[in-house]
Amino acid sequence: MKTNKAVKKKIKAVKTAEKKIVKAAAKKIKAVKRVEKKIVKALSKKAKTVKKIERKTAKALSKKVKAAKKAQSKAAKKTVKKIVKSVNKAAKEIHKKAGAVKKTALPKTTAKDTNSDKLTPQEIKEIEKHLLEMREEVQNRIKAKKEHEMPETEVGDEADIASQSLDKEVLFELNGNAQALLDQIESALRRINKGIYGTCEYCRCQIPKKRILALPFARYCVRCQSSNEGIKR
Repeated sequence: MKTNKAVKKKIKAVKTAEKKIVKAAAKKIKAVKRVEKKIVKALSKKAKTVKKIERKTAKALSKKVKAAKKAQSKAAKKTVKKIVKSVNKAAKEIHKKAGAVKKTALPKTTAKDTNSDKLTPQEIKEIEKHLLEMREEVQNRIKAKKEHEMPETEVGDEADIASQSLDKEVLFELNGNAQALLDQIESALRRINKGIYGTCEYCRCQIPKKRILALPFARYCVRCQSSNEGIKR
């Protein structure tokens, strides 16, 4: 009997110790959870502050990018203005040389000649000679412009790229104008060879001598030229 009582006491003591251990473990678990919650809160606060800093940084960078683009656009505009000025000068030179036909060694008309619009063989020869000189001059001009085309650079900012692109477009346009003038000169020389030079291609009437002397590659008389331009418009 005594042995049974001692065993029961020991069992109770073990159970009591287990309960105490369980309670202590539960307290520790609660304490750990509280610490975890505090850590999570602290981390969320830090994440919010990091996001705010990122937003501020992004805004500052966007402002800097906008300022850089404005500066590049200003530089590009200045470059474009310079190119436009040079293009206008080159265009004026072309028009001056095309209009210089009046001042060159074309045959001078007398009062008797102005009464007749038909060109003499000698006048046609002089005009042909002048057209050949003009053709050679235009060909040399086209060749010179092609040789002065700028090569592409491998590295450059947006302003440089825009400037180079515009330079190419300008050179292409100038070459196109010169090529158009060359085609007109070639057409006039072909009409001389065919024996139909000085005749309007539309109405087949004689082009006035004054117009031929001023514009040796003219294809139409003034009236037909005006009507054709009106139709195109």
